[in-house]
Amino acid sequence: MEIERKFLVHHDLLPPLSAGEKIIQGYLSEKPMVRFRIINYNLIITVKQYFSGGRRFELETPAKKVTEEEIAKIQELAISPPIIKIRHKIKDELGLIWELDIYEGPNKGLVTVDIELPTEDYPINFPAWVDREHEITENEHYNNLNLSRKPYSSWA
Repeated sequence: MEIERKFLVHHDLLPPLSAGEKIIQGYLSEKPMVRFRIINYNLIITVKQYFSGGRRFELETPAKKVTEEEIAKIQELAISPPIIKIRHKIKDELGLIWELDIYEGPNKGLVTVDIELPTEDYPINFPAWVDREHEITENEHYNNLNLSRKPYSSWA
């Protein structure tokens, strides 16, 4: 069981960022949720089940090298258009990793951050750039599957 919480960020307070890694992410099924990610020609498939409070079950395959043709084919199989984001990993002073996602394409302008916690009641030391008042862990609009169906740019 994993515990993850997700927040919006204060763009103007972000620290300097490294290059990050490009992620192409799509979904092959909603129930059960079957997600694929392509990172540097590596394909990872994950099966997920969500529970309340940011808890979830996750089973992930080892990364497999794929070709351009295979990347195109799996994107065709997706149940909605894949999303593209650049992920930056930022380690805090307690050793926890904040995963900052800067979305591209139809979700451009959206920046979110999530953190995986060891326990549900684990105290979080929020960096200034995390908008702790806008937790989106259980807000379905920010679910990546929903972002692929109704992108951030269409919300206005």
